Amino acid sequence: MSYEQVENTPDPLDRASLADELMWTPHPHRLALRDLRSDAIRASLAAGIPSDQIAAKLHVKISDLEWMSRLTTVAPAA
Repeated sequence: MSYEQVENTPDPLDRASLADELMWTPHPHRLALRDLRSDAIRASLAAGIPSDQIAAKLHVKISDLEWMSRLTTVAPAA
C-alpha cells in the first residue's frame, strides 16, 4: 500500500490504523506516516469516536493515544 492510498482513506480511524501498520514496515515514508497517524487520531477524536474504540483499533492503551497523536519534530541539521 502506498502513502497516498493511506492518506486518501476517508475514515480517520481506518487511516490511523493503516498508517500505523505501515510504520512498522520498511516503508520509505515512515516519518510522514507517523504524522498521518497523528492527524488521523486527532480527527477521530474530533469526530466523536471514543478513545477506547481508537485504542482498540490500534491495539494500544488509551493512555498511548496522547503521545501517538503528537506531531513529530525534526531537529535541524547541525
